Amino acid sequence: MAKVLSCPKCSFETSEVLAKCPNCGRRLQSKRKVKILGWVLLVLGTFLVIFMSGLGIYLGQIIAQSRTPGSTTRFTGGPNDVAIIMAVFGLVIAFGIATIAGGIWQIKYGKPNRKLMVVMFLVAGILIVIARAI
Repeated sequence: MAKVLSCPKCSFETSEVLAKCPNCGRRLQSKRKVKILGWVLLVLGTFLVIFMSGLGIYLGQIIAQSRTPGSTTRFTGGPNDVAIIMAVFGLVIAFGIATIAGGIWQIKYGKPNRKLMVVMFLVAGILIVIARAI
């Protein structure tokens, strides 16, 4: 069975030995390489979701205990600050979930899912806009 190469940009597939896509000029990738990248996405996405969820729970406890007498940690922000923090955490978690989904897709099918990639880039763009605004 011939090795199938695919283009991550335009979804061109071939069993011929080509270095670049004849349609768009991007480097072609084997299914094996795409599946390895899928595992990388799965691990990174899982790390993001677990880390940000844990950090959110920890920060939530600090915020909840801020007004408790004798508390060693205090949150001095207001409700708007809490909303912004939770929105950023939620977006990072959403990015992690989209990354997990993209990784699973790549592992299962051996090629990237363009719709999931668009969602990941949109969420990343929103995070960048929020970071610059803050």
